[in-house]
Amino acid sequence: MTNGSSLSRKRNTMRLLLAVDTITTLNILLDHIEKRSWPTGTEAHVVSVVEDETVPLETWRLKGYGVSAVRHEMRRRGQQLTALVTARLRALGIPAQVTVLRGDPAFLISFAAKKWSSDLILVRAHNRTEFRNWLLGSVAKSLVDSAPCSVEIVREPREDPVEGIRNMRILLATDGSDAALAATREVAEMAYPEGTEVKVVSIINSISYSLEEIGLSLGKQSERAHRAIGKAVSILRKAPFRVTGEVIAGTTVRQILQRAHDWQADLIVIGTQPRRGWKRLISRDTAVGVANGARCSVKVVRHFAENKQLSPMPESSRQDFRSFRPAA
Repeated sequence: MTNGSSLSRKRNTMRLLLAVDTITTLNILLDHIEKRSWPTGTEAHVVSVVEDETVPLETWRLKGYGVSAVRHEMRRRGQQLTALVTARLRALGIPAQVTVLRGDPAFLISFAAKKWSSDLILVRAHNRTEFRNWLLGSVAKSLVDSAPCSVEIVREPREDPVEGIRNMRILLATDGSDAALAATREVAEMAYPEGTEVKVVSIINSISYSLEEIGLSLGKQSERAHRAIGKAVSILRKAPFRVTGEVIAGTTVRQILQRAHDWQADLIVIGTQPRRGWKRLISRDTAVGVANGARCSVKVVRHFAENKQLSPMPESSRQDFRSFRPAA
């Protein structure tokens, strides 16, 4: 799939933040971006955070065991990432800048996203090692839990030589909540390849479903699930997708993951909303559980009832940063 006229176009602009630790990660995120179409005016901000323990031993030896070694690594990484960003994003007409920070990646990426008013953070599923790449790393898990905007956990697509080329498949989970409707609208407005299929699923408790089947319940859960799917379908009807719906009985996270696996989804989209107390734990566990257990990419759409205040950047992080802008 390529980025061209055969792709539908989103109406609004988009600010993308790419959370990057290595060239490999950046290439994976750029591959992901190139499979979609982005509106005129879309901007990208590549943010990379250097931790002291990631500085090569040889750099410590050459530059001395102090801040100069870390700054050397920041400069080296920034120049390396900028060269690749310039070569690939320019072809898509997306202006970009690269910022390298020093400190805690989980905090600094969220801070940068809030400061830059990002619409979407793209982060690799597991940034530390290739081992069990489908699991979430600590940074990705933290972003799913507390990022100030939507987060897309990017996994490399499966290569199935038997199946061959097919349309993109998006599994959209909904419970009819405001967060789920926000996720549905993002799917409807985002540009995906022509022929993209969307399956809308709503999960109900298996015990309640069984009681409804034998007439011992009024069927409220099933009705709510069908209404939730109906709302989503009515929003998606305006988009150029083939849309189907399905009510599934079982545990929410498990059934979303199983249906995505059986249907061979390329992307799972789920909404979440910051809450307090036990409600927050339920919302968090569903989003993190799906993002962690999926074998495909997952987009967690964060719906905020009100704006969050921007926490100040720690002095240790504010003192060390480098900004790199690709040449025009």
